[in-house]
Amino acid sequence: MRRRSIALSALRILIAEDNQFTASQYERILRKYGHEVIVTRDGQECLKKYKESLGRTEFDSIDKSPFDVVVLDQSMPKKNGSEVATEILSVRPAQKIVFASAYALSANKVSESLEERVEYLQKPFSLNALVSKIEAA
Repeated sequence: MRRRSIALSALRILIAEDNQFTASQYERILRKYGHEVIVTRDGQECLKKYKESLGRTEFDSIDKSPFDVVVLDQSMPKKNGSEVATEILSVRPAQKIVFASAYALSANKVSESLEERVEYLQKPFSLNALVSKIEAA
């Protein structure tokens, strides 16, 4: 019997993934668990959506992030995941970020300070592992 994860409340999740199939799988499973999902196809589009959402948060403070979790692929066009994470964390230091990448963070030359501030899932992983990591973040 499969156990279904039940989040205490719906999360607002921003995903940056350039592989369309992978992005659609992430979106499908997360919506199935009741989460609100916004998918972007590259790092630049992700930052644009993030910045657009900053003005829509209930409280405009440095502690309140427009998304509960941001999921980033490391290798993307226009801006890579490390660049996106660095920019997001510079305006919202408490933002929860999960890297979903086929490469180890060290192989991507992610700075130590960034590595200590993000969660990491190495591809391939199950969709249930993604849900668990996001809901635990």
